[in-house]
Amino acid sequence: MKQVNLILQSKGGVGKSLFIWFVAQNQKEEKTNFIDLDESTQTSSARLGAVVGKDRVRSFKILNEYKKLEREKIISLFEGLAGAKSEKYYVDFGAPESAEFLSLLQHDVTADILRQELADLGIALRIFVVVAGRDALNSCVNYYTALSKELSGQFPLTMLVNMGTFGGIETAEKAVEKLKELGVDLKQFGDLGNGGAVKEIIDLIGQPDPDPATMGMISRMMYKKKQKEIDQIIA
Repeated sequence: MKQVNLILQSKGGVGKSLFIWFVAQNQKEEKTNFIDLDESTQTSSARLGAVVGKDRVRSFKILNEYKKLEREKIISLFEGLAGAKSEKYYVDFGAPESAEFLSLLQHDVTADILRQELADLGIALRIFVVVAGRDALNSCVNYYTALSKELSGQFPLTMLVNMGTFGGIETAEKAVEKLKELGVDLKQFGDLGNGGAVKEIIDLIGQPDPDPATMGMISRMMYKKKQKEIDQIIA
């Protein structure tokens, strides 16, 4: 079975691109490929291509001219992945695309039917929903809750809490404890450290040929810690 991993959140600016960049670094020696569906920015394509090579990253549009998802477009994407060479994919959904994927499940194709159709194509789907803090927290959790309801346990669903968006580690840890009360499969990422380490890692993400060895020792240590977190999340 091919493994297809969806990165979703209908709220923009929560860290989906940050997460998938770290995944690309983690998977650059593997045969994993990446799909950028974020039509509004397409920031992932260039950044991921700099890590794994342009031939392993592809942009794909699933929204029509009215910014609505057509069932045929998402199905054709899955059909294309089923016939492609790679055995593992990560698909970066933009905020509008994420909202439309939820709408698809609510109004067009139920999760059990989608699971069966994907199984017939030889695809095992796994879904990650990124959750950020501060003003984004409520809308992020609401999206996760609505999606979880529609999925009805048909696909593995993981909440990814971006710890760097809560305004301090203590605030983030309190939020995580509250989120755990929801009984969700919850993983943490995104705390890039303090001071110069944050700047160096963020600068690295934007480089055309990112090499972690060019950073200072503290930054390299934090980067390696983040990579171990990604290992545990995507295992």
